[in-house]
Amino acid sequence: MRCDDLRCPRCGAELAFEGDALACGGCGARHPLIDGVADLRGDRERPREPSPAAAAPLDDALARLGRGEPFKAALERLLLDLDDAAAERLMLLLREGRGAWHPLARARGGSVLLLANALSGAAVPLAAAGFDVTVVDPCVARARFGEHRNRALGRGTRTLVAGDVARLPFADASFDLVVQENGVPGAANEFAHSLDECRRVARGEVVLIADNRLGYKRSAGRRGAFHVPSPAVWLRDVLAPRRGERTLGGYRALLARDGFARPRAFALYPHSREFAHVVALDDEWPKLSIGPKERRNRLKIVADRAGLFPLFTPSYALFASRAERERPRVERVLDELAQRVGEPRPRVEQWIATRGNTIVWLCATSDDVNAPSGRWCVHVPLSPQQREQVERHHATLAEFATRFPSVPVPEPLFVGEIDGLFLACERRLGGLTAPQLTGDHGAAARMFAETATHLARLVVAPATPLDRAGFDEVIGAKCELVARFAAVESTRRAIDALRGELERELVGVPLPRVRYHADLRSKHVQVDEHGGVVGFLDWGSSEPSGLPYFDLLHLITHERKQEAGLTAAAAWRIVLGGDGLRVHERTALANYAGALGLDRRITAGITRLYPILVGAMAEQNWDYSRPRWVHRQFGI
Repeated sequence: MRCDDLRCPRCGAELAFEGDALACGGCGARHPLIDGVADLRGDRERPREPSPAAAAPLDDALARLGRGEPFKAALERLLLDLDDAAAERLMLLLREGRGAWHPLARARGGSVLLLANALSGAAVPLAAAGFDVTVVDPCVARARFGEHRNRALGRGTRTLVAGDVARLPFADASFDLVVQENGVPGAANEFAHSLDECRRVARGEVVLIADNRLGYKRSAGRRGAFHVPSPAVWLRDVLAPRRGERTLGGYRALLARDGFARPRAFALYPHSREFAHVVALDDEWPKLSIGPKERRNRLKIVADRAGLFPLFTPSYALFASRAERERPRVERVLDELAQRVGEPRPRVEQWIATRGNTIVWLCATSDDVNAPSGRWCVHVPLSPQQREQVERHHATLAEFATRFPSVPVPEPLFVGEIDGLFLACERRLGGLTAPQLTGDHGAAARMFAETATHLARLVVAPATPLDRAGFDEVIGAKCELVARFAAVESTRRAIDALRGELERELVGVPLPRVRYHADLRSKHVQVDEHGGVVGFLDWGSSEPSGLPYFDLLHLITHERKQEAGLTAAAAWRIVLGGDGLRVHERTALANYAGALGLDRRITAGITRLYPILVGAMAEQNWDYSRPRWVHRQFGI
C-alpha cells in the first residue's frame, strides 16, 4: 500500500508507514493495518458494521481466510451460511458487470478512487484495465473481505476504512478518476460522499452512478427481479426521495462546478444494481434496442419516440471532466481495432452488460445490414473467469472455419489487448436473437429443425461402445462435480443413484462424441425473421468432445421455459415425460437422434441426466458456486 496521498482524518497531516500501522506526523495518531486494510476512521465516528444477521457469517469467512483458506472456498461457504435473500444480494453486489461502464471514462490508466461498498464487483474490472484502485468503505469487515477478493482475482487494491468525516483522507487532486457508485448523500446512503470532496480529490474525471428521482423501476435485490412502484408510491418517492435522488438536471448541476464541464450522461438500464444496457442520453449511440416483442408495448414505443426515456429511466452514469484532453477509452480502442482488422471504424450501436460479466459492443458503420465491413461484435471480459471463456470462444470460432465450415458461426477477427483492454472481435451476424421470436411456433419449428441438422455435423468421433472409462469421462466426472457443490444431502444421494443406474444401462451402448456447446439456449442462436438459423453464438463454455443430443435438448427445454415463464424443473419435466413435447420439438429431437444413430437408451439417459449436465456446465465455468443451485433449480 502506498500512502503518499493519504492524510490524517484528525489533523490533515501526511501519513507514513510505522510497523503495522499508518502514523501521522502531525498529531501522532496511529491507524492500524489489518489484512492490508487501513482504518482511518476518526475517534468520533460511529462504527459501520454489517447487520447482526450478516456479521457472524462474514466474521467466520474472515477467520477462514486468516487460516489460509482460498478465497473461492471462503466465499462459497459464506454464501451457504447466509439466508437466501442475503446471499442473493451479495451475489448481485459481487458482479463484475457493475463496472461495465468503465471504458466510457477518459483515463487510460493511473489512479482510481472507488467510493462504494468494498464488495462491489466494479473494483475488479477497473484493476484489470490498468488502474491503481483505492476503495473506501466505512465497514472494517467488508473492507477486509473485499481486499481478499481483489487480491484473489489478480491485481490487489488499496482498501481504506473511512466514514462520517466531512473531508476525504486524501490530498487535493490525488486521483485520475473518482467513482461514486451509490449516488449522493442521503438519509439511507452510507457510501456516498460530498461531490465537493469528489471533485477536490479528482485531477481528471468524476463518475457518479445514481438512481433517477423520476425512475419508474428498481432492482428488488435479486438477480433478474425488478419492481415497478404504484403511482402513489412513485409520487411519494419523487416528492421525498429517501436516498437523496435527483433528476438528470439535478445531478448535472451538482457535478458541473469547480472547473468541471457539463457531464456526459448515460442510462444504466433497467437499474444500476443490475443493468443489461448502457444507453447514451446526449448522443444517438449507443441506444436501447427495442425488439419485435417489445414493439407490442405501445406505451413504451410512444414514450421512446417522445424522448421521455432520459427523463424516466431508472439510473444514470454521469462523467464529469476537468479537461477533455483524452477521448473516452472506447473511442481509442475502436480506432486501433479498425486499424488491426483493416476495416472502417464503426460506431457502438448497442452496449450490453451481460449477466456473464462481459461487455458486448454491437458495432456497425451504417444501417445497411448487408454491408459487413465494420459490423463487429466485440467482447470485453470483466473478470478472469470470463477472459478464459472469451479466449475459448474465439479459438472455437477459428476451429470451425477449418473443421466444420458448413456450420454457421461468426467469423473471428481479432483477439488481444488494445489500450489496456483485453478483447475479442468477431463479425457481427445479421438477423435477430431467437428470443425475439419466442412464442412463434412456426419460427421455433424451423429453428429447431435447422439446429438439429447443423448439430448433427459436429461429430468428432464415431460411435463406439461406451466402456467404463468413457462413461466416467463424459458422465461420471460431471456427476462428481455437481455432487461436490450440491450442498444438499438429498441432491447428492439422487445424483449418486442416477449415476449408478446410467452406468448399468449405458456401458456397452454405442456412443458418438461431438463438439459440445454445453450452454445452447435461444439467446445463443441468431435467426432470420422466419426462424431460419443465421449462426450459433457464445462458445465460451464449449468442450471439444462431449455428449451428443444434450445441446438440442437444452435449446428446446430452455425455450419452453422462457415461452411459458416456467421453472427449470417444470420445463425439464415436459421433456422428461415426452408427452408434453410439441410435434416440431419431438421431430427435431428424433431427426437428430436418427442422423447420429443414437440408441434410445442414450437419448433417454441424457434426458434424465439433464439437470446434472446443466449444473456441470455452470460449475465448470462459474467463478464460484451458487448455493444449493441444482436443488433450487430442479428440486432434486
